[in-house]
Amino acid sequence: MKLFARISIILPLAVTLIWLQFLPEQVPLHYDFAGNIDRWGSKWENLLIPGIVLVGGVIAYFSIKSGLRKSVADEKQKAHAEANVKAIRIVMIATGVFFTVLQCVLLYAASREAFAKSNVASVDLNRVSTICMGIMFLVLGNILPKAKLNSLFGFRCGWTMFNDVTWQKSNRFSGYALMLAGLATVVCAILLPESWAIPCMLLLLTLLLIVCLFYAAKVYREEKAKE
Repeated sequence: MKLFARISIILPLAVTLIWLQFLPEQVPLHYDFAGNIDRWGSKWENLLIPGIVLVGGVIAYFSIKSGLRKSVADEKQKAHAEANVKAIRIVMIATGVFFTVLQCVLLYAASREAFAKSNVASVDLNRVSTICMGIMFLVLGNILPKAKLNSLFGFRCGWTMFNDVTWQKSNRFSGYALMLAGLATVVCAILLPESWAIPCMLLLLTLLLIVCLFYAAKVYREEKAKE
């Protein structure tokens, strides 16, 4: 899994660098909700997202090493750190795969539009990206309940980080809620008009955050009352 995690954060950049060799210098870089191209620019701007993924992966890698190093003396902390390392590596793999697929779709669309000199997206980008995000939510929602109390990964706020109980209950609830939101996002992206896909996803995430915060506050009050 360690090797797959490392490869996954490099993969979007590697795929992009190879694909860019076959693109013209000017390509579509932004689309409006209707799928019309509203900005053209240098093909090298496509390296921005893969670069962010790589930097984020490097930060996660060193955070993993730091967490394991600090937990050596304490058995409970060591067990928590190892569980979180596994969870973070799965997140890294899922993120790498997600951005590789999304980048391939974007580059494929840019290729077709650039060579055809078109001003309209040749791929239903809103729908495709929203479906990818929904699948990503399903993966992350499955991982959240497995995370132990930490300062790097999970549903973190003052209420959830009060103790192990508030963390476990809040992240389990948030994980199930995120999976439900992911499934709803995929269904909405498939059934609703293209221009509604992203707004629908944002609405679902907003509702998700509000519900999870209310639940975390409830669990926190219950634990606080026991003191």
